[in-house]
Amino acid sequence: MLHRMNGRDGTRPMSSSYSYHVTDVFTDRAFGGNPLAIFPDAQGLTDGQMQAIAKELNLSETTFVTPAAPGHFAVRIFTPGAELPFAGHPIIGTAIVLASLGRTQGAAEIFLDLKVGPVRVVLNGPNAVFFRDGPPEFRPLSVSDADIAAIIGADALAEPAFQCGYGSAFIFAPLPSRAAVARAQLRLDLWRTIEDEVWGHGIYLYARTAPDAVHARLFAPALGVGEDPATGSAAAGLIGALPGAADATQHITITQGVEMGRPSSILATATRAAGLVQQISIGGSAVLVAEGRFTRLPPT
Repeated sequence: MLHRMNGRDGTRPMSSSYSYHVTDVFTDRAFGGNPLAIFPDAQGLTDGQMQAIAKELNLSETTFVTPAAPGHFAVRIFTPGAELPFAGHPIIGTAIVLASLGRTQGAAEIFLDLKVGPVRVVLNGPNAVFFRDGPPEFRPLSVSDADIAAIIGADALAEPAFQCGYGSAFIFAPLPSRAAVARAQLRLDLWRTIEDEVWGHGIYLYARTAPDAVHARLFAPALGVGEDPATGSAAAGLIGALPGAADATQHITITQGVEMGRPSSILATATRAAGLVQQISIGGSAVLVAEGRFTRLPPT
């Protein structure tokens, strides 16, 4: 809620304060998963102020919510370094917090209006699932597999790298084992040599640990995020890109954040018909851990 303090004449606002909530997403335990800050009443904040607040909080993402049509919520997503048109853990965390605050009026389904358009979210207590239709967008990757491997300190990739996404794109680097994923370290100096020629915001490295399980990490220096504990948008791109049965629904569980001490679990599903992805979904839970208030705002 927006609170204003007036000047001596009672009319000129001298300062404002905006409340926010911090929730850990893609986990059922506090201090796991990926922390997210949500400003449920962001009316009046400028683009520059939202970006400055996200940088001040220095979480992977911060969301700012303003009213929209019935059943819809306009949501802006900012990392410390940039605004995103689409991101997964902000969708899950924002939807769950809005429901916990009574903003959804008990509805089982809502829409978050993002830069990529409305995203459907189904709510079930501390859990939420969002959906995207069709396959992810793919673009050619001009960087060699050897160079991608060198950037993440790997001996070699298990399969060719690729880049794709549903609004937020990443480079996907398959590695041969969970141990190889755990050993990886980003060479920021080498990343800087390719960042201007790639579409992806960072490198999502992963290994299949079972037919229905993947272990992953994400380095996203282009977004001001050294390593991300849980990345729903990358999970969406991955499940949309992985091979699967021609006419079936594929389910995988993605673990991420383990190497950071913030284990997360992402449930990803892809439905295919005639070999083509018809729809993907990303689900998980969230735990509210903190509430706060900005009593000073950045300049407009």
